Amino acid sequence: MSVHSTFILSPIEQILNDVGSITRAVEGSISIYPLWEYILQSVFLKMTGAQEQKFKCVCWEISSVDFNIRRNIYVKWDLGECSTLKHKKAIIKYLLDAIMNLKRDFDLHASLNLNQIFQETSILINSFYEESGIKSFIGRGYDEYNLVFNSIGSYCMSLDSLFNNCQNCSHKNDTGKPLTCEVKKGLSYMYNALYNHRNRCAHNILSYQHNRPSLNTLLDNDSIYENYLIRFSLLILIDKVLISLFKIFKEEVEAINLFS
Repeated sequence: MSVHSTFILSPIEQILNDVGSITRAVEGSISIYPLWEYILQSVFLKMTGAQEQKFKCVCWEISSVDFNIRRNIYVKWDLGECSTLKHKKAIIKYLLDAIMNLKRDFDLHASLNLNQIFQETSILINSFYEESGIKSFIGRGYDEYNLVFNSIGSYCMSLDSLFNNCQNCSHKNDTGKPLTCEVKKGLSYMYNALYNHRNRCAHNILSYQHNRPSLNTLLDNDSIYENYLIRFSLLILIDKVLISLFKIFKEEVEAINLFS
């Protein structure tokens, strides 16, 4: 197994698990409140950074096998830092194309269980909340996370484009829809909020823009998405899809003994 493959197949959720173990004994007094923001911001940056590097490594692994896709990826390279949802969707599409070129009878629906991925992610976030020292700091954020994620499901995800568009959702006319569905801001919109925060942290904008998120954002329904647990969930969902597809790709490459 290549160094790239080992890295790609390493779940980024392990970063979250490590933090849970380290902070389990941290007391819940108000004096620790500023520390938690630094901890969560650091974890968030480690997870986003690791995922961006994973997508770049996937591009390299695909290009080592499929020269046609390599030309499409690298001749025009318009994937930036592989940080936006658009770029991640494009790389998932390249990975699916590479799998299809290796395995003509590949059945995506039979190979990927989005409901299982969604449930596993929910369990991970709940475990992190219960087992780390974060409970006294982010109680409201946990409630808001549950409000969003316990009322949606794997039908908000797509096998080939990660997250579905709310406008195309088969549940959009259901009665008793949750807040997320009522305001037509699903997982893609949540990821855009994640990406904005990623830029604020990565470029240290928060050091001189102390009013972000703005008061208008905090007053709006959008404030519910300024939530680290939602951000972690989105990153883990994407990571699980990527790992699942890359495992299939790797198995097909090994099956034809391409590098033997």
